Amino acid sequence: MIKLEISCILLLVSCTTSTSIAQEQDNIFTLGEVEVTATRKEPINQGAVRVLGQEEMHLRQQDTVGQALALLPGVNTSNFGARNEQTVYIRGFDLRQVPIFVDGIPIYVPYDGYVDLGRFTTFDLSKVEVSKGFSSVLYGPNTLGSAINLVTQKPRKPLEGNVGGGISFDDSGQQGYRSYLNIGSRQPLWYIQSNISYLDEDHFSVPDDFIATAVEDGGKRDNSYRQDQKLNLKIAYTPNANDEYSLNYINQQAKKGTPPYAGKDSSIKPRFWQWPYWDKESLYYISNTTLNNGAVLKGRLYYDTFKNSLFSYDDQTYTKQVKPYAFKSDYNDYSYGGNVELGLPEFHGNALKFSLFFKDNVHRERTTGVPLLRFKDRTYSLAAEDRVRWSPSLSMVAGMSFDHRQSLEAQDYNSQTQTIGDFATMKKSAWNPQVGWFYDLTKRDAVRLTLSRKTRFPTIKDRYSYRLGAAIPNPDLTPESANHLEIGYSGFPEASTYVNTSLFYSKVSDLIQAVNLMPNLYQLQNIGKVTQRRLELDIRHYSLDPVEIGANYTLLDRKNDSNSNIYLTDTPKHKFMAYANWKIIPAWLATVNFEYNSKRYSSSNGKRIAEGFHVVNLQSTYQLKQTEFGVGITNLLDEYYEYSEGYPERGRLYSLWFKHSF
Repeated sequence: MIKLEISCILLLVSCTTSTSIAQEQDNIFTLGEVEVTATRKEPINQGAVRVLGQEEMHLRQQDTVGQALALLPGVNTSNFGARNEQTVYIRGFDLRQVPIFVDGIPIYVPYDGYVDLGRFTTFDLSKVEVSKGFSSVLYGPNTLGSAINLVTQKPRKPLEGNVGGGISFDDSGQQGYRSYLNIGSRQPLWYIQSNISYLDEDHFSVPDDFIATAVEDGGKRDNSYRQDQKLNLKIAYTPNANDEYSLNYINQQAKKGTPPYAGKDSSIKPRFWQWPYWDKESLYYISNTTLNNGAVLKGRLYYDTFKNSLFSYDDQTYTKQVKPYAFKSDYNDYSYGGNVELGLPEFHGNALKFSLFFKDNVHRERTTGVPLLRFKDRTYSLAAEDRVRWSPSLSMVAGMSFDHRQSLEAQDYNSQTQTIGDFATMKKSAWNPQVGWFYDLTKRDAVRLTLSRKTRFPTIKDRYSYRLGAAIPNPDLTPESANHLEIGYSGFPEASTYVNTSLFYSKVSDLIQAVNLMPNLYQLQNIGKVTQRRLELDIRHYSLDPVEIGANYTLLDRKNDSNSNIYLTDTPKHKFMAYANWKIIPAWLATVNFEYNSKRYSSSNGKRIAEGFHVVNLQSTYQLKQTEFGVGITNLLDEYYEYSEGYPERGRLYSLWFKHSF
């Protein structure tokens, strides 16, 4: 376990530099990495991939992946308020365009492509990798905007682990608690790792200056409970220093409520929704074998299930389901697939890799009054990537993939004849070329230029959903595409100051947008064209001992080129974050964080606006031998703020926690 007085500085750098301390740690499950952002010998694409280390997430008490990603420049936290889902936008792209992976295994939901990041806790992760725009083609299809890879842990010693927990309070009393246990053993020829966590919140409270509405009187936010538990098991065989074979199992079980709309738009009718279960299981196998000629063969096989239930009630009593909008909907989805990756021995500075990706998505849904319906998609991807060092200072990464998706089954229910028919199926393909140049100005400074073209296939929901009677399906939707250009710099312009900055330009075509066919009826079509420009700046300074300071700023300019009357939603134009760490004594650390977001539109007609806000958080930790104790205040000023208009976020919250390592 790295001592806190060292990690508080070095692990903060890991948030932005590819040569992070987090990557030097042995507890990273290297089989779960897709693109190696830095080898121990030479960084080949420094600054192009952002990394959040384990200690950084713990230091900031970011218990969910959605909270943790908000620490990064270029990432905007959002909240799909109508579904109570944590989500993020990376450079303006949503989670359908930015797939989520666990150890390189795609885990996005088969039906709509979204993942509720509030259901994914960070207690079992060694790091989170975010590849913005220029993500490796080895990930597979649909990385139009970026790719997020959650890398789990593996043990370093014959016996090691940690146990932790905490409680949280608001002005009404205890609000929730969390607990976790990580334990593992590393032996000469094998290792085993287990992680279990539990997070429970009875409610959250809105800020004091919230103005009561017909369905929300303030104080404890109505229907805001959540419960999440996760089990992560891993066993691996390591016959030598180069080969590794791992079998992994993850079981997530959750339930939650959705707080009803409490905003100013009278045209929006509150939804009284609850999710009795949100369960996900993943079984996957990963292997790494060095062949006799020095080539490396890496394989992944996986089977992933997703079971989900949504109940809509008549009113805020959540007891009756009589009215027309009340229903019970159950999903029973699964995916299976795999990929094989071949890395050839390096020759003349070239490191060539080839991969073949295969995935089947099956969606099965049952809604009140409708029989079971079934949908199935099959996706292939063939990719090649070359990482070449042209000189001691100049390197290049070039890649190309060919993606293909075929709809194998899509059932339609005719409510008038009460019969099941079939939608028209589809076959679509896409090419994804990219190239990046990385030049080392010095051993501590590098610049980069990347060009890429990325695509995303429309989901099952995009093509076939009636949207509760508000839409006409469109099976002929084609892939969205985007051309990206990025110029960046990362390094130390002076000995104690780290800087990572980039200019990003993206042109999106065939964006899927809603087209009104008649009042209260629309269809999704490939009519959208969007231009996105972004400036990202991250600065960290370390010479003011015992105080460390840092800040990052993001400017996002999104323009709807196809229709200026349709507003692009859920992303602020300006985001600013700053922090200061004060090491009062070697074992005692105090941290203050400040975040500012400008306003954002919550509806495409521009009528609903979530106003700009600022939030201040405080944390303090004390290290007593192998045990850490912490206290924190979230939203210190009890600021009223929203990510989505009509869905207020939590007010002031007090937390106590501990972590014991062994």
